[in-house]
Amino acid sequence: MLANAVKALGRKLGTNTRRIRTDESGAAAVEFAMVLWPFFFVLGCIIETGLMLFTEYVLQTGVQEGARIVRTGQAQSAATPMNAAEVKAIVCETAGIIIDCDNNVTVYLNADTNFATLNSNLDSMLKVGPSVDGSATVTSFQCGSPSQAVAFVATYDWRFSLPFMSMYSNIGNGEVRRLIGFAMFKNEPFPATTTCTGET
Repeated sequence: MLANAVKALGRKLGTNTRRIRTDESGAAAVEFAMVLWPFFFVLGCIIETGLMLFTEYVLQTGVQEGARIVRTGQAQSAATPMNAAEVKAIVCETAGIIIDCDNNVTVYLNADTNFATLNSNLDSMLKVGPSVDGSATVTSFQCGSPSQAVAFVATYDWRFSLPFMSMYSNIGNGEVRRLIGFAMFKNEPFPATTTCTGET
């Protein structure tokens, strides 16, 4: 009697073991759990990269608007010469739709007699903005005279939300990318009445 019970139990265990070995009903759930976090991390990286590139595009659009005001001499108008904050406000009209432009965007203008001289005297654009690695911060606000070459730079520091995004970093300790909007142009031959206020 006992022997028959042991044999029956052995057969039952053997059948259950074979069934468990061949059962794949939970395989999809296990595989999904293995790829879930990598999937969401890659998705997050794609989203953050897209937002960062869109922010740089918007910043560049703001710089083009500011450059037009300087190039046509409106910033140097005798009636209402513009200061750095007012020129920055023009950039922020566009860039401010996605970032805190007033507190985090830095505007830099430099001017010289021609493009070759301006290019040789132009500061590194990565140094325009708050220092994050101890390097010197450069400042300049020169709208230029009629027919002078001008460089217009606006920067914004994008701080990464996700880890392992340091491949995009260009300053600091790998947690920041300095986004840059840039325009170089020649001022129109407007009447030489005045300059931007606060020029150095």
